[in-house]
Amino acid sequence: MTASLVHQFLGERAAGTPDAEALVTHDPGGARLTYAEVAAAAAAVTAQLSSLGVAPGDRVAILAHNGVEWVAAWFGALAAGAVAVPLNTAADPHSLVHYLTDCGAKVLLHGPRFDRVLNAAKGQLGTVGVFPVRAEPGSRSEPASEHAVSPLDPAAIIYTSGSTGRPRGAVLTHKNIVSNVTSIVSYLALSPSDRVLALLPFYYVYGLSILHMTFASGGTVVVENRFQYPNVALDTLERERCTGLAGVPSTYAILMNRSTLGERLARHELTHLRWATQAGGGMNPTLTRQVLDTIAPRALFVMYGATEASARLSYVPPDELVSAIGSIGRPIPGVTLTVRNPDGTPCADGETGELYAQGDNIMQGYWNDPDETARVLGPHGYRTGDLARRDEAGRFWLVGRTRDMLKVGGHRVAAKEIEDAILEHPAVHECAVIGLPDELLGDRLRAFVVAKSTGALDANTLGLFLKERLPAYKIPGEILLRTELPKNESGKIMKEALRAEGATPSAG
Repeated sequence: MTASLVHQFLGERAAGTPDAEALVTHDPGGARLTYAEVAAAAAAVTAQLSSLGVAPGDRVAILAHNGVEWVAAWFGALAAGAVAVPLNTAADPHSLVHYLTDCGAKVLLHGPRFDRVLNAAKGQLGTVGVFPVRAEPGSRSEPASEHAVSPLDPAAIIYTSGSTGRPRGAVLTHKNIVSNVTSIVSYLALSPSDRVLALLPFYYVYGLSILHMTFASGGTVVVENRFQYPNVALDTLERERCTGLAGVPSTYAILMNRSTLGERLARHELTHLRWATQAGGGMNPTLTRQVLDTIAPRALFVMYGATEASARLSYVPPDELVSAIGSIGRPIPGVTLTVRNPDGTPCADGETGELYAQGDNIMQGYWNDPDETARVLGPHGYRTGDLARRDEAGRFWLVGRTRDMLKVGGHRVAAKEIEDAILEHPAVHECAVIGLPDELLGDRLRAFVVAKSTGALDANTLGLFLKERLPAYKIPGEILLRTELPKNESGKIMKEALRAEGATPSAG
């Protein structure tokens, strides 16, 4: 791979292997496109943007579901020299207006099925031009030449998920993204024979990395937007002979608890599956072991990253995973991780401090937010906001988010430790622990728990279970049973939404 610009992932493959299958979709009217056809669709978007007067550096927002329109808009915008801004497909009109205003978008390109939100936002978009993606390669005129772009130029503004606070736009250069993709392709040992099931939205940095790494290696991206029916997704995995699968912790909780994945593997189905990757938040050790046991001998890559890092910072080599469950592993090639004290000095092995990252993949900063940029970027690199320790073997272990370190009656408590203990209960599907302000305790612990099946669990039983595993001050005073937890489109639990709930709801 010789690409130095993000859109060259597509361009190089279209030139070298034009007839290789690049993109498969399974929506109504699904499509199978070669690299040449995807490149032609992207070129049609480049021509469209040129006709609209888009100049290098202009922001082009993209609102589309995973599919041909999204991929063509993304690569077409980058080839036009624009800064692409992928938007959350679940954005309400208020959020949509905020994103477009914040990034100063000149144009919004959208796919089908967004009429309601666009009509509701109409009149509040100012000078933003709103146009459907014109990605029909068969009807395009010849596009204008690609604009000269430097690897150091911004390629994208990608908004953080907002799972721990207000979404911010991370400015990623072509070099940031290309360096990260090069590293991922290397440690996953990807090749043109790989066919990767894309369950995660492309506007999410982890989902976007799946698209990039697969195109960079010349493989095939198989889009599956129907994961609300997990067995349908598994049907696609089998039918399309997918070699790779990527998900966040909730993806794997669903596959383990609410799908037939284990049964199919036991019947020697899904025989082409070679590897699976997990990122997008820490997966608790109990679920990791379950996934590992279920998919063995296939490789499971547990990974860690951030939007600000163009996706990836570390991974656990599969041959180390059994002895390092719960670890985020080692830095990926090209990345340096350090654990530091509040004064910036390095922590000794085994000591807990804040995790910092350095590498060519680290963002330029947050768009239009110099104060927050200065807070997270400094002489030691990017402050992840995660508390961690390094062991003597050089592996890193997360203790929790700085936001999730709670003070309970004078004790420092990590929400992650409590969540891991809850998830050891065989009837628990998923959970989240937060702290609520308390005049006496500092933080009052509240746990939100989803059972694997209705009636399989009650709060008292779970409280007794935790007494055998945690000291009294770490046991939540409130355990609320829910049928589901609030999540964003990428599957991350939205703790901000839980914190915003009333202070004293009754337990379920």
